[in-house]
Amino acid sequence: MALNATLIGQIIFVLTLVVVYFTLKFAKGKTTNLPLVGFYAIVLNLIFAPAGWIYCWYWSTKPLLPK
Repeated sequence: MALNATLIGQIIFVLTLVVVYFTLKFAKGKTTNLPLVGFYAIVLNLIFAPAGWIYCWYWSTKPLLPK
């Protein structure tokens, strides 16, 4: 299997979608501005992927907002 720029770009795109989905799923009920969380997740994953994974982990460990 030959690795080329197209394949690497597709892999990065799919990983970005997965991480953004889970970040939004974890952040639901924990933030008042969910679109901003999604935007930050996309930006972090496209610029430096491990930062996006850490951001996803941050939202998975954050407690729910009080009602």
